[in-house]
Amino acid sequence: MSKTFIINTAAFKTPDCQSLNQLSKISEAKQLGYSAIEIRNELLTGDNQELIAIATKAKELNIEVYFSVGDVLFSNNELNPKLSRYIEQMHLLDSRNLKINLGIFDSTNQNNLVEQLSQIIDNSYSIYIENNQTPIESDLQQTIEFFRIIPKTFNISYCFDIANWEWLNTNVYNAAKELAPVTRYVHLKNISDKNGKKEVTSLSQGILDWQRLIQILNMTDKFGFEYYAEPDILKSDLALVKHSLL
Repeated sequence: MSKTFIINTAAFKTPDCQSLNQLSKISEAKQLGYSAIEIRNELLTGDNQELIAIATKAKELNIEVYFSVGDVLFSNNELNPKLSRYIEQMHLLDSRNLKINLGIFDSTNQNNLVEQLSQIIDNSYSIYIENNQTPIESDLQQTIEFFRIIPKTFNISYCFDIANWEWLNTNVYNAAKELAPVTRYVHLKNISDKNGKKEVTSLSQGILDWQRLIQILNMTDKFGFEYYAEPDILKSDLALVKHSLL
C-alpha cells in the first residue's frame, strides 16, 4: 500500500504567533521530506489569489495539497451553509482532499442525511471526518452511526487524531478499534498531562503509544503530523514513523 506523509502547517506556527504565511512553508515541507502539505483555512487571508499561488507552488515542487477546515460538516442537523465555499477553496488549491469535523446531525432521518450529502459528493475529491476537541461535534457513538448510515460509494472516510480523544474523555485505543474500518488518515501527535494540564507534544515526548495506534488503524495509508516542533524534530519524527511502518 502506497503511503502519503503529510505535514500540517500548524507544525510551523509557534504558539505565540497569530498568523502564518503558508505559501512560504511549502518549500520547507518538501525539504523536510514530506510528500504533502495540509493548508489550514483559518490561517488563510481569504484572498483567492493566495489559494492559486499555493496551488502553483505546490505543483512546481510536486507536493500534494490537503485542505483542513476547522468547522463542521453538519450544523443544527443541516449541511453547513459554508461548505460550498470550503469546496471552492479546495478546488482553487488544486486539492482533492477536504478535512472537516462532523458536527451534529439527525440520525433518525437517514434518507434526508444521505440526500443532503449527495448534493456535494461527486467522488472527484475525498472528505475526511476528523475528531476535534469538542465532545458534541466529535462524539464517538455519533461518528460510528454516521459511517453506518452513509453509502459505501461516498468518498468519505475518517481522519483519526490520536491526541484529541484526551479532550473528548474517550479511551483512544477503544476508539481506534471502533473506527479502524473507516479510517484512512491518521493525525499524529502526542500529549503530555502535567498537573491536569494537557499539552500537545512531538511523538517521542508524550504518554500515547502511537505505534500501537498505527497498528490498530491498519487500513490507514495517510499519516499527518500536526504539532509545532523545530525542523530537526519534524524530520526525525517522520523517519521514526516511516521506520515503524516497515
